[in-house]
Amino acid sequence: MSKFRRVLNVVFALFGILGAVMLMLIPDNAYEVLALGISITLVYYGVKYIIYYLTNAQHMVGGKWFLLIGIIMFDMGVFVTAVYDRAQKLTLIYIISSHFIAAMLGLIRTVGDKKDCNPAWKIHLAQCIGSFIQVILCVIFINSGMIPLYLYCIYAIYNAVLMIISAFRKTAIVYVQ
Repeated sequence: MSKFRRVLNVVFALFGILGAVMLMLIPDNAYEVLALGISITLVYYGVKYIIYYLTNAQHMVGGKWFLLIGIIMFDMGVFVTAVYDRAQKLTLIYIISSHFIAAMLGLIRTVGDKKDCNPAWKIHLAQCIGSFIQVILCVIFINSGMIPLYLYCIYAIYNAVLMIISAFRKTAIVYVQ
């Protein structure tokens, strides 16, 4: 990881901590803010994947997956914007599904890193466990008012701290001759 990328990760992590604390202090419109952030993010990445398909990926083997993923993400972003009035349930469904997928992918990544003797497996395992705990607690408290919001904010702070730790971790540089 380059020095610029390390600094960028620390800055993003600090913004994540600041945003989570702000959501915890002002919980009245927190679900609407989260729904707006989710919709903007999904539309952005959907357009990004579609543009990537149109410029590069259409000439690659399996490049149509980028188009498919871009269309799905764009569609989900527009859908979140359209059902903005039901922000609490929609946000909770998004949080539960995305953290479940992240936990499963994190588990696969952890097993692969452990098999390759990569020391980063510990941080990936911590993120995986955090995602599983987030999913379980959100399912348990799905009908509670603000408890899932506070759980999400605590997890966002936890994930930001893990980003800061990984930014300061030494990485090996492999030179190919």
